[in-house]
Amino acid sequence: MSMKKPFFPTPNGTWLWLGFHLTIPLLLLFSIFWAKPLRVNASLFDMLPRPAWSKAVMEADTVFGERNGREIIILAAAPDFERAKEGAALLYRAFEQSPAFEHSSLYFDSGVMAEFNRYLYDYRFVIAGKETLALLENGGAGEIAQDALASAYGAFNLFSLTHIEKDPFLLAGRRMGELLSSSLLSMGNMTVKEDVLAAEKDGTWYVLLRFTLAPEAVSLQAGRNVIGKIYAAAPSIQESIPGLAFYFLGIPFHSYESSSGAQRETSLIGVITIIIILFLFLYVFRSPLPVSFSIMAVGISLGLATASALLVFREIHIITFVFGTTLIGTCVDYSVHFFVHWKGNPALNSGAAIRSHVFKSITMSFISTEICFAVFFFAPFPILKQFAVFSMAGLLSSYLTFFCVYPRLKIPVSEKRRFQFFTGKITPPLPPLSPAVRGVLFAAFIVVVLLLFIVNFSAIKIGNDLSSLYTMSASLLESEKRAAQVMDHGSPGWYFIVSGADTEETLQHEENLIARLEEEKARGNLASFLGTSLFVPSIKTQEKTYNAMQFLLPLVQAQFEYLGFSSQYAQDFENEFAAAQKYCLPENAPAFAGIANFWIGQQKGGCYSCVMPIRPTDEAVFRSIAAEFDYVHFINKSKDIGRDLDALTKTMLWFFLAAFAVVSVIICCVYPWPDNLKICIVPLFMVLSAVTALAVNKIAIGFFSVAAIVLVFGLGLDYIFYMVDRKSGRKDISLLGVVLSFLTTLLSFGALALSSFMPVHLFGLTVSAGLSAAFISAIFLQARDT
Repeated sequence: MSMKKPFFPTPNGTWLWLGFHLTIPLLLLFSIFWAKPLRVNASLFDMLPRPAWSKAVMEADTVFGERNGREIIILAAAPDFERAKEGAALLYRAFEQSPAFEHSSLYFDSGVMAEFNRYLYDYRFVIAGKETLALLENGGAGEIAQDALASAYGAFNLFSLTHIEKDPFLLAGRRMGELLSSSLLSMGNMTVKEDVLAAEKDGTWYVLLRFTLAPEAVSLQAGRNVIGKIYAAAPSIQESIPGLAFYFLGIPFHSYESSSGAQRETSLIGVITIIIILFLFLYVFRSPLPVSFSIMAVGISLGLATASALLVFREIHIITFVFGTTLIGTCVDYSVHFFVHWKGNPALNSGAAIRSHVFKSITMSFISTEICFAVFFFAPFPILKQFAVFSMAGLLSSYLTFFCVYPRLKIPVSEKRRFQFFTGKITPPLPPLSPAVRGVLFAAFIVVVLLLFIVNFSAIKIGNDLSSLYTMSASLLESEKRAAQVMDHGSPGWYFIVSGADTEETLQHEENLIARLEEEKARGNLASFLGTSLFVPSIKTQEKTYNAMQFLLPLVQAQFEYLGFSSQYAQDFENEFAAAQKYCLPENAPAFAGIANFWIGQQKGGCYSCVMPIRPTDEAVFRSIAAEFDYVHFINKSKDIGRDLDALTKTMLWFFLAAFAVVSVIICCVYPWPDNLKICIVPLFMVLSAVTALAVNKIAIGFFSVAAIVLVFGLGLDYIFYMVDRKSGRKDISLLGVVLSFLTTLLSFGALALSSFMPVHLFGLTVSAGLSAAFISAIFLQARDT
């Protein structure tokens, strides 16, 4: 009794296929016990390349960005203060106890202010501001004493009198006054009104809520994401209070909108692509087997691709999934070229014969595409590295499925081995034409592309405008504008990262920078600045301040007499001063001081802090200031990343040339003349077509476009491989395979071109244009059967 051929490979193929497909998931499973946790990253800003700073500065900036990037601000607005406060209170109570927040604040807690005043009092001898220190060093001790007496006996007290029996010169109050007027405690236009921070602007009252999200609070699932919950809670509160509106600002809101949009697009693009390919395959093959095995191959490839990326990087970005949907079309190619012969080429009577027949073309396609994916791995850009590993692993999975699994599939009976929508030989999309006519038509097509290229030549340029990669929603844009008008903080997002070996050195370095910024402030190049050392000076400065405080000692006895205290109080003050050589450190500062927003602290490679200029004018001035100090780094992240993207774009062009050179050598070794020349020329035409498409749409050649061009090179070569092989036979079958391959790949990338997210849109548009040029080239340059 004869046995049917199995659907799966012989032990040889089984172990090869199973070895690869089980090893990676098992390694990923075991890695959970010894490596860091796995995660899916949805941050908009993690999509962007890391700026070309030193590794230590980059890590410090990452800590600074992560900490401040979890803060959100909500403004409750209404025509009168009472309704604005009520709306803010309702929203605050809805999330006050939520574990999604590390910190939440609405009410200006008197206990917090008392803690802050206590802090200023405890360190009053060492953290006096620059104005007080200047008076002490220049014979102004008497003026300080007179100011304290005037405040104590005046109708309006400038300084707090809480500890006047131990602080007769009101040193803590003087420091509070300086901080409120010029440093970290500045709240823009916001003032304390009925225990909340509020401001009135153009007849509308605004009340401020501030939340700090827990690191794990943001989930990709909209139903679990705390930002989504805030958006869901706000409308019902607004309906309950007439005239109430909420304005949201902070990175988490932008990240939520971009990531949720990317998630929706990922699902939509993937589902639509698979459904269309499913119906296309059912129509062409009229059999569930090619459809089911093609979907199986794609599903396994995507799963293995995800496991590989997680194994290597311990995370995968949501945009990697978006780009990864392009793997659907690429992986289906192998299935297409196997099954068109499985269905319509009776001359090949076994799966092994089909594999042998298309082996050369598919293997060259696999090698060229893998080389191009490998290029992405060398790009200094985390998303492209993930995309490279994701795609290379997925493509290898599909190739092994073609090589090991498909040859063991049972061949249909001979009467079913024809395509039912054709009679006799398959009619190609173009009627049979002589090589000369095909050459003329192809030349005409090239001329059209060249004319479009020339007409739009002025629009061809390398440029990466970071702002063009993300368009915020109308509501968020309005929130940003309204917050800028109401809060008036005056920061354009520029800042300095200051480094040092330890806390003391970093604070000294920051003080040196601030002294330099004082000069520019006098010249009118900025209004002010914020930084840790304004509140917590270096120990060196604190020692200097303590020594200067001794100029007050001769005035102590008289000061207490004027205030009506006995001489014992003067003696106690002098004794306390003698024992008060304790110094303040950044970790001693209370949360109210806002030090945590600027003090980065000890990291690998040193200790870091941030100094932020307020209302700066010319960016070049601040870049030149940073260049004066080895330990100061000026950061304008948007511009820095755009500049680095330009450099990366040029680097990727060199990567393309490298990939072109490597693949061309392989082609020249494998294919005879003149087929090798045809194959090597086509990529140049693909690039020309892609660049022309960008120019026609007035889009600069950016990083994402060049990355797509590199990918076009690998994918577009596939079509020409299948059409120039003179020994393949049945060119009608090969042509049908190329048409189906092009349609499935175009569906994947064409869907990306419809994305509203600009990086994805650019990627899809460029690849679609290049692949269309490759497909047309393959049809016109096809070789005759021999």
